[in-house]
Amino acid sequence: MNGKGVTRLLVTGASGFLGAHVAAGALSRGLDVRAAIRASSDRARLDRLAPGVGTIDLDLTDAGADLAAALAGVDAVIHCAAYGVDYRQSDFATALEINVAATMRLAQAAADAAKVQGGVRFVHVGTSYEYGTEDGTLDEQRRLAPTGIYGVTKAAASLALQDLARRTGAPIVVVRPFSMYGPLEGAHKFVPMVMEASREGRAVELTPGHQERDYLYVGDVAAACLDLAAHEPFPAGEIFNICSGAGLGLRALAEAAVRAADGDPAVLCWGAKPYRPAESMRVVGDPAKIERAIGWRATTPLDKGMAQMAAAGAL
Repeated sequence: MNGKGVTRLLVTGASGFLGAHVAAGALSRGLDVRAAIRASSDRARLDRLAPGVGTIDLDLTDAGADLAAALAGVDAVIHCAAYGVDYRQSDFATALEINVAATMRLAQAAADAAKVQGGVRFVHVGTSYEYGTEDGTLDEQRRLAPTGIYGVTKAAASLALQDLARRTGAPIVVVRPFSMYGPLEGAHKFVPMVMEASREGRAVELTPGHQERDYLYVGDVAAACLDLAAHEPFPAGEIFNICSGAGLGLRALAEAAVRAADGDPAVLCWGAKPYRPAESMRVVGDPAKIERAIGWRATTPLDKGMAQMAAAGAL
C-alpha cells in the first residue's frame, strides 16, 4: 500500500493532549478519523480541537476488547494512549498494563489485520524519557537509561515492538517526542501553570532556570506522526526522535509564556528553589534521522506557538 492510500486512521488516546491534536491534524488533511477513547474519559479537549470527529469506545486494558472491529478498514494507527506522562499517575502495575501489555495486544492485532487488509501501519508514540536524564544531544543510537514508571514502561514497549517488527515484518514505527507545549495542555504542566499564575499575579517559586530542554509545538509533533503514517515507503522497524534540535532555556520558555498570556513577569521567582539533585542541565534531541527519512522538521516559532496556546485558554 502506498502512503497516498492512507485515508482511514485510528488514533488511540484521542482525548489526551497529543492524541487530540493528532485527530485534529488528521481531520484537517481530509482523513477519515476514528478517535478511540474510553467511555470514562473527559472528551472536552477532543471536542474543542476536533469537533465532530467520529469516536469509538475502546478500553485497551480490557483483554477481551474487540480490537479487530476497531481496526476494520483502518489503514494506519497512531497509538497515543499512555499512562504516567502526568506525574500524578504513579501506579507501576497500571503503567505496565497500559504502556506495555495493551500496546502489544493492539500492535499484534494490527499486524494480524495487515495480513487481511494489505497493510495496517502502526505508529507508536514513545517518549524521550526512554533515554533517561543524561545531559547532551540525544540521537536514536543513545543507550536507553529510562527513569520513572513512564520512561521504563515506554522503553519496554519500544523494545517489544521492535522485536515484533523483526519477527513478523509488521509495519511498526516508534517515535520519541521531546518536550511539548501547546493549546489545551493539562493545567498541571509547566507552561499552563506559568500562564495562569502570571495572569492572576500569583508568585511561582522556580530554580535559577538555566536548564535547557528541547521544546516544540504540539502541532508539529502531530504533523510528524501523520507524515510518518502516510510516507512511502513506510520506514517499518525504525525509531525516530521528534524534536527541534535546539536547546531552549527554562527562563526563555517561561518568559515567552508570560508575554503570550499578557501576564506579570514579576511572578517568576527565579532562584527561589534549588536545582534537584543530579539535575540535567541540557537535554536536546537530534532530529537528523527523521528529516533525512521524510523531510520533517519543527517549524512553529516559540512566540507563535505560545500565542496560539494563550488564545485557546484553559481546558
